[in-house]
Amino acid sequence: MRVFPLAVLIVFTVFVTVFASSADKNEVRGLPRWVWVLLCIAVTPLGGILYLIFGRPLPGGPSAGQGTRTKPVAPDDDAEFLRRLEDEIRRDRDDKND
Repeated sequence: MRVFPLAVLIVFTVFVTVFASSADKNEVRGLPRWVWVLLCIAVTPLGGILYLIFGRPLPGGPSAGQGTRTKPVAPDDDAEFLRRLEDEIRRDRDDKND
């Protein structure tokens, strides 16, 4: 039965290390991502617990599809693109009619 706590500790360490290393570096809070990874490995399990509480990206952030988008997903969602396209088509028609 002494193996079970060790197995749980190893699984937890691997989980938080992979979770920290795969997070978007711009969304990790508190410290740089590489520091969190080192803490998760070196200070097991405290580093992993601290990462989950203070470092992990918050749900509902930009990667979750919420927040402000800087660019539209598709060209037909971009009003400026549609305006330029319409102006270009109108100019082409006017040039052909002249």
